[in-house]
Amino acid sequence: MSRNKIHLFNPENDLALGLGCRHYTPPPHAAALHRAGALLPAWWAESDDIILAPTHQYVDDAVWLKDRYGLNVRVSDTVSDGMLPSPWGWSEDARRQFSAAGASPSVLPDDTTLARLRQLSHRRTSIEILARLGRDDLTVMELTDPAEAVRFESQSPGGYYKSPWSCSGRGVFCAAGLSPEVLYDKCAGIIHRQGSVMAERGYDKVTELGALFDCRDGHVRFIGLSMFVTEPRGAYTGNLVARQSHFYDCIDALGLARELDDTVSRLGEILTGLIGDTYTGPLGIDMMAYRANDGSIRLHPCIELNLRMTMGIAAMHVARHLDPSQPMLMGWRRMTPADNDTLLLPPREGFALVIHECNHNIQTH
Repeated sequence: MSRNKIHLFNPENDLALGLGCRHYTPPPHAAALHRAGALLPAWWAESDDIILAPTHQYVDDAVWLKDRYGLNVRVSDTVSDGMLPSPWGWSEDARRQFSAAGASPSVLPDDTTLARLRQLSHRRTSIEILARLGRDDLTVMELTDPAEAVRFESQSPGGYYKSPWSCSGRGVFCAAGLSPEVLYDKCAGIIHRQGSVMAERGYDKVTELGALFDCRDGHVRFIGLSMFVTEPRGAYTGNLVARQSHFYDCIDALGLARELDDTVSRLGEILTGLIGDTYTGPLGIDMMAYRANDGSIRLHPCIELNLRMTMGIAAMHVARHLDPSQPMLMGWRRMTPADNDTLLLPPREGFALVIHECNHNIQTH
């Protein structure tokens, strides 16, 4: 029996995890991105894999990807026997989408597994990972009273406050410039919706990076690095598309190569113990290089765990196909692509996934 994968691009998954219910309706923005990026898995799908999407809507897009990039795209709106579901991320909503397309319950995670995956996807998991790394000096707190957030901010001005479940910088804000009353209200809203709010002190960021992993047969293995760009207040801008050697050169220039290698090795062991008996698929750990008070550059080894496919892994696959000689920036545009943009998917729903040349320099002094 064939065991090819059937991929689903469901970027709304973290929002579904936050709501934590079986019947989830994504907001219009998330639903539009889902439709616009439906064929994104073509960049990492194997030749015999299939993408779950309405066939009649994506025939021309599949031809476009084949003609422009040589990607073999097979689209289906049903799940046949033997196919292994492979979503962007797992939630009750992801299971519902596969089930509605005809997937057998035997190839879908049960309630217990989904509940465990939801808890592992909570941002509090970073506290556990940092503790196992012995990095209790990196302050992360889970708060259930908005007054605690106000006190935290008074002690560590310029902190970041995060929803337990969110993605792409949404649900994340910096408190710099906010009054105590506004901070209280914003955190109270997050606590009301998701039960708690995560509080972290701010850092003098040098660059952001990701350690990319894959979990198979109970074992987590490292597969590569990524680097990404966010706005000052945390919103995701895009990922670098570059050769892996570029990322390692950047890390070496920061003097962090040995520490990163050791951290990645330890993370593989920690993650195997933490998720190996529950999860199968890609995942990433967001990290940061930051400047300490003494001027030295240090590694924050776990900003958060992304227990799903990530744009960093997607960028790694795009880089393998395109093999760019210079770093490029990949991201979603909500407007007409610029003259220097290269389309990676046909534009849809007001979204365009593009890459363009960028000057990526790491400042070490």
